[in-house]
Amino acid sequence: MYLESKRPIIHFLTNYVTMQDVANMCLASGGRPIMSDATKEFEEIIPKVDGVVINIGTADASRFEKMDHAHRIAMEYNKILLLDPVGCSASLFRLNHCIKALKTGGISILKCNTQEAKALINEEISPIFYGVDSQTVNGEQHNDLVLNLWKKYRVYNLEIIVIITGATDYVASSKGIWEVTGGSVLQERISGTGCMLNSLIITRVCGSNLDRHEVILKALECMNRSSQSAAQGIRNQQRIGLYKQHLLDEVAKRNAPIYLITQESVDEQAFLYSCLPKTELALQSGVGYLQYRVKHKTWEEKLKESRQLQALARKYGTTFIINDDVKLAKEIGADGVHLGIHDTSIRETRLELGQNAVIGATAKTIEQAHCAEEKGANYLGVGALFSSPTKKDAISMDLATLQSIYDHVSLPLYGIGGITPNLLTQVHTRYLDGVAMVSTIYQEKNENIAKRIHQIKNKF
Repeated sequence: MYLESKRPIIHFLTNYVTMQDVANMCLASGGRPIMSDATKEFEEIIPKVDGVVINIGTADASRFEKMDHAHRIAMEYNKILLLDPVGCSASLFRLNHCIKALKTGGISILKCNTQEAKALINEEISPIFYGVDSQTVNGEQHNDLVLNLWKKYRVYNLEIIVIITGATDYVASSKGIWEVTGGSVLQERISGTGCMLNSLIITRVCGSNLDRHEVILKALECMNRSSQSAAQGIRNQQRIGLYKQHLLDEVAKRNAPIYLITQESVDEQAFLYSCLPKTELALQSGVGYLQYRVKHKTWEEKLKESRQLQALARKYGTTFIINDDVKLAKEIGADGVHLGIHDTSIRETRLELGQNAVIGATAKTIEQAHCAEEKGANYLGVGALFSSPTKKDAISMDLATLQSIYDHVSLPLYGIGGITPNLLTQVHTRYLDGVAMVSTIYQEKNENIAKRIHQIKNKF
């Protein structure tokens, strides 16, 4: 689950080349980074954090001493510890330190590439060094490699999970071996994506009490899907600096699983004394998107209500969306619109609102999802997952269709239709980035709204 009262704090001992990217990825993933490098602080800081990352990228003797010290304290306080043995296949200096760390114990997650994995298994450096990028081998070899690496060091680290990254990522734990495919080749064109992945993984693991293996698989999929969406965001052109920015943005989108849709108020009093307070309570608990949806209001009423809701969204850093009404979105300067299947086209809306507008689309089939992605949608609402009091005639989407959309479309997916904490299961959240809710929040007592929000977040 996502921690209700705090975001996980992660202590990074990482390489200097990518330190800022690592910190930003931690923030985008819902965590709080600390980059303390002073050994004298470790005794006070590490007991207070949720996880520790040791990345040996910019290695030297004094830095290894710091890492050993941090490792010992992390073990003493039973902290989640991720080791990235960067370049350990290149020199005995690096390799021997990593083997020593692994045989000391206390490593929760080992993440490396193929060359590094071979070096750690054979305890010898490679005669050819390809750099720190992942290298490709065939799937059967990778399965053996990740299993053998896990078996070798599980003796010293009982709960260790091993990840070998590449065009396909391989994960081994006591649960078995899993593969995660996908991801844009543009990740190879910028520095630090491996370090950023460490940050994403450790932040999600430390912010969850779900099965650690499952959390890691979802984190890998998040990185791959985000990298694909980021590539589409720059239209696969060679704007590499912009690509890194888009990658962070895409990960951040996938870390906000609550999409709140307003319930239409019967009159102004109901809006002021029910809708607005409930909306603010929800936003205080963490909402990624707020959508204003009404069907029976005058233009003046819509202007007044939407501007008040937009002010709340701005206050809490929530993306504010108008349902269907492009004219209203443009008039108030909303962040974007959500379009139904039969509404104004995505391309026309993009011309009207500009390239920076967030445009969501509804998809009930894989064909509709593909079409929306091709035309430039930023996210998809998929469903209905369950019967809904808001849309009683909505047709339910089966899990096979949901999985097919998830497997073939890289856009963030938000499940819609009758979402409640009791109905939503890991079977659904496996293929979703978040869920949209109306009645679950607006028909709840004010004092229970934060609890409902966190119950849903805990499913992710």
